[in-house]
Amino acid sequence: MKIRKMVTKLAVLALVLVLALVAIVAFAYSRYIPMGRIMPGIYAIRNYNNGVPFVNFFLVRAGEKYIAFDAGSDSEQSQRALRDLGISASDVVAVFITHSDYDHIGSLDLFYNATLYTGITEFQYARRVHGLNLSDFELPDMPHHIMTDRETIEIYGRLIQIIYTPGHTSDSVSFLVDSRYLFVGDLFVNPNFAYYDTGLQIYFQEYVLGMNSVEYVFTGHFGLFRNVGFFRWWWL
Repeated sequence: MKIRKMVTKLAVLALVLVLALVAIVAFAYSRYIPMGRIMPGIYAIRNYNNGVPFVNFFLVRAGEKYIAFDAGSDSEQSQRALRDLGISASDVVAVFITHSDYDHIGSLDLFYNATLYTGITEFQYARRVHGLNLSDFELPDMPHHIMTDRETIEIYGRLIQIIYTPGHTSDSVSFLVDSRYLFVGDLFVNPNFAYYDTGLQIYFQEYVLGMNSVEYVFTGHFGLFRNVGFFRWWWL
């Protein structure tokens, strides 16, 4: 009996060690995104809430200019981060918004030289109360192009395709850049927090997880994943 108990304890300990090793490997492979240059030509800007890492947005170099994917939650923090990177907000020529939650559009006012690209949206989610007074939100005075599902445009040699992925919000979209980089916003936030339609969010999560040609997945609140296959294994 004592031997059996000892074997059981050893088996449990071995399982814990294996799970810990898996967690370490997962963290190393799909890490929380650091601030700054994360790979050649791609930069992450992180905004904080009460000192805690909160939301990411991204800059992709296009020729001598930059393209932003989402716009964070705080203009002052974003401006400081851009300054630290030596990037001028005036060199951002396009901003692609994955959805209109306030934490993804808060720095739009910085990008006064940019054209805004979205799916169909009236920025209704920017006005939803999150403990902040956002009822008077107004879109900055900037050109605004509404993209249709699967539309592809070229900006300074970068090909950007929009994929409608509603669920988290009704206006949620993802952007595929050069058929390699996928920016998903809050697509992989827990479906229980879907503001619009949980079933749709799960459907499009599965759809994106089937895009095996994608090399990198960029999320609004979690890590940078090096391929969709690993993302599926880690996330599920």
